[in-house]
Amino acid sequence: MAQKTQKNVVLRAKKVQELTAQHYQPGRQDRCKRWVFYNIVSKVYPMSERTFYRYLGISTDNEENKQQEDKNQLKLF
Repeated sequence: MAQKTQKNVVLRAKKVQELTAQHYQPGRQDRCKRWVFYNIVSKVYPMSERTFYRYLGISTDNEENKQQEDKNQLKLF
């Protein structure tokens, strides 16, 4: 079930994804995504950990979002 995400949520998700990409280091236990959430992201954008992981899963590509909207939109011509 695909949900239509709002423009502001996509913009905020993009910023959260950028912060995570800057500070997350895959091989280190002390720089995991949970550490990034508690020490970096939650101080800038107050949200729950669940919302943080949901934002990481949102696609921020404009073309992909447009295609997703087009699938749900009825065409007249």
